Amino acid sequence: MSFKNNQNLQNTYDYIIAGGGMAGLSLAFYLNQSSLRNKSILIIDRDVKNTNDHTWCFWEKGQSPYEEIIAQKWKGVWFYGTNNFSQFLDIQEYTYKMIRGIDFYNYVIPVLKQNVNITFLQADILAVSETVKTNKGDFYASDLVFDSSFRSKYNNPDYHNMLQHFKGWVIETTKPVFKVNEPTLFDFRTEQKNELRFVYVLPHSETKALIEFTIFSDNLIEDLEYEFYLKKYIEETVKVGEYQIKPEEYQISETEFGIVPMSDEPHEVSPMPKVIRIGTSGGYVKASTGYSFQRSQRFLQRLVKSLEQNIDIKNGMITNHWKGFLDTVLLNVMLKNRTPQDEIFTRLFKYNKPSQVLKFLDEDTSFFEDVALINTVPKPPFIKAAWNVLFKKLF
Repeated sequence: MSFKNNQNLQNTYDYIIAGGGMAGLSLAFYLNQSSLRNKSILIIDRDVKNTNDHTWCFWEKGQSPYEEIIAQKWKGVWFYGTNNFSQFLDIQEYTYKMIRGIDFYNYVIPVLKQNVNITFLQADILAVSETVKTNKGDFYASDLVFDSSFRSKYNNPDYHNMLQHFKGWVIETTKPVFKVNEPTLFDFRTEQKNELRFVYVLPHSETKALIEFTIFSDNLIEDLEYEFYLKKYIEETVKVGEYQIKPEEYQISETEFGIVPMSDEPHEVSPMPKVIRIGTSGGYVKASTGYSFQRSQRFLQRLVKSLEQNIDIKNGMITNHWKGFLDTVLLNVMLKNRTPQDEIFTRLFKYNKPSQVLKFLDEDTSFFEDVALINTVPKPPFIKAAWNVLFKKLF
């Protein structure tokens, strides 16, 4: 489904969504389901949205607003940690789900195009204020501009700034090697190089899966290095019993690459009266993990409800200073390499119920549940990090 739209453009709209990626389209999707569906909305993005450029995975209880396009669902996940700890984890009340970017676009965009009040424009966004300047003209928002196009440099030395960067291959094999009901959430059986490095595997079928190599660090690597570790993992770790796959026994059908900021730097949510930043621009990405899909859905649904009720809650993001402090401490531990980072995640999943860890990562745990989980990770490095963070804030 093309992002382009043949409707005649007008100069003024009630809402302008600057950036039609996951956050922008999700916001439009929820607006379209609300009492605000008759507002005139312009959605601007430079891309056509006709390729599978992302794969989003998340866990949740119950149904997703996008349930009919969930490509895969799982009730358990493999975890491979340090010291030979490996286990297939029952995630109990949660379901682990996967949405392919192309399926998301092909579902959401046609739904939005059925609303005559919604207009799409494929264009480069040049500047954002209450007037959005593009290479195809300037457009004015009488109510609000929702901006997901802004990108911070994330280079302020007063804050902790990391990157989650990854490359993934969808491979198809000549032999059935994948167990469709057994994805791998974390596999730390790869060189760490004083960073956090892991692979995850999302089976599509017995002969097809997405295999992604992910790094948490403050430096990017060369493309050939991602490919080296992907190839190494496929040919040494993906097996049929003890049989290892040969290079000629698989082919790469899709490739994806991404860079996600992990930062405790405050986001300027409303840089001017009629502009609200959403998505990565608005701080929706969880600082210590890079998770964004499910958080974005929560915040955007809350934002739409506030707009319906004419309540100002900025961009719908829920600010919790205690959770933010925990994110900052973990970032400090990782950036300063205070302890092997794969050991942190291993201990979390080894000594706690998996569902409780997922609840913690979703920021749904209470203060006392947080303390219980924190008590299972190596204490000295986290105490040092906490003191470092507090000292920096006080002085």
